[in-house]
Amino acid sequence: MLAIKWITKIRAKISAKIFFITLALLLVFTALIYAMLLLFLPNFYYDYKKQKLEDGADQVVEASKSNSLEDVQAAMDRFADNNNISPFLLNSANQIVYIPYVMLQGNSYSTTAVTGSLAASTPETDDSTSVQKSLKINGVPFTMQYFINIQPLTDISAVLLLFAPYFLLFVVILSFISAYFFSRRTVKPLLRMNMVANKMAQLDFSEELPVKSTDEIGQLSHHLNEMARELEGTLIDLQKVNTQLEAEIAKERAQEETRKQFITAVSHELKSPIASVMGQLEAMIHRVGPYKDRDTYLKRSYETMEQMSALVQDMLEISRIDSHDFERSKTTFDLSAFLTESVAQEQWHPDASKRRIINEITPNIMIYNNQPLVEKAISNVIHNAFQYSQNDDTIAISLNESTTGWHFSIYNDAPAIPTEELDKLFDAFYRLEKSGNKETGGSGIGLFITATFLEKSSLSYKLENTKQGVAFHIWQT
Repeated sequence: MLAIKWITKIRAKISAKIFFITLALLLVFTALIYAMLLLFLPNFYYDYKKQKLEDGADQVVEASKSNSLEDVQAAMDRFADNNNISPFLLNSANQIVYIPYVMLQGNSYSTTAVTGSLAASTPETDDSTSVQKSLKINGVPFTMQYFINIQPLTDISAVLLLFAPYFLLFVVILSFISAYFFSRRTVKPLLRMNMVANKMAQLDFSEELPVKSTDEIGQLSHHLNEMARELEGTLIDLQKVNTQLEAEIAKERAQEETRKQFITAVSHELKSPIASVMGQLEAMIHRVGPYKDRDTYLKRSYETMEQMSALVQDMLEISRIDSHDFERSKTTFDLSAFLTESVAQEQWHPDASKRRIINEITPNIMIYNNQPLVEKAISNVIHNAFQYSQNDDTIAISLNESTTGWHFSIYNDAPAIPTEELDKLFDAFYRLEKSGNKETGGSGIGLFITATFLEKSSLSYKLENTKQGVAFHIWQT
């Protein structure tokens, strides 16, 4: 942002400085040009006039080569018209024989006789320079003479000096106007830079500076555009990282909250069986009432401890996969073979032998995933289907493969689950059976473990009611 502060700081200074520098340069250049006119214009005009007269006189000399006095007189007439002078032609006796547009009485006049008549038109004064050209007509020598008047040259210098105040006023006004528009034109890119820089300071990178030159301003515009692109890219990256960080924090908080709820629920679940076992043991020690029959109540205590052991194992399994050190190792294994074996194991149980099994498992479906997690989750689902069904109930199992992945579903005849409780079944220690009886309602942690394992394995799942029962779906796309 250093460039932004720098542009804002120098913008006003540069505008004023450029204005006054431009104004000063215009005035200096104008003064120099005017001085050059005063010094060199008179001499330049004199040389120009002299050369022009010289060329005209040479044309008269060239016309004399025709040996015709009429041609010479016509050439002298043109010479006089083009240069606004009065040349005259002299013979060898120094007598004037021709003056353009002047009627001479007789054939010739001496220079003394016509001095009065020529004084008005071509006076030979201190401000005049006489020029003579020799020529011959039919072998007879003649001389053409004319005067260069330098008085107008001094008049030019005087007129320039008299016009100087007006010229200076005009130049000052013109310089002010030119300097103003030039400074505005020069500072305009900086004003545009300042506007874009202010937007950049507000993290708005929607506008880009046009680069129309290769000078310092063009280079600065190019660098600002590059800086804007880099800042925008960095900001986008930071926003992505921030979004990911917020998601991670939210996930971490959710996990922490779940962990707290889980610990609270586990504490509650362990408290009752521990108190029950302790009460039974204490009653047996003191041989209170029916607890004298130690064999019966030792068996019950052992069964309670088995349930507690299974619950602790489930807790340890969940804690292990939630830890950062857990490695999600993936292997390729035969899901079809595992499903077939799991169903067979459930059927061997005496209570499940009368279930009607519909097997639609496509053989040899190989998947690539974390084998222990996937097998544990699916075995829980299969066990629940057998546990929550009765004799002669139907259990339908299917496994299919598609071009995008695979799909597993298991259906069993069972009463419909209230819609509002379908998602709650995946919460830890949540049971449809509210009595707390472990024999009929379970511990309420099986589906929680199943959902946790499936999510860790990046698998999709859904529990839904059907017309006559309940279906659980697991798939990967």
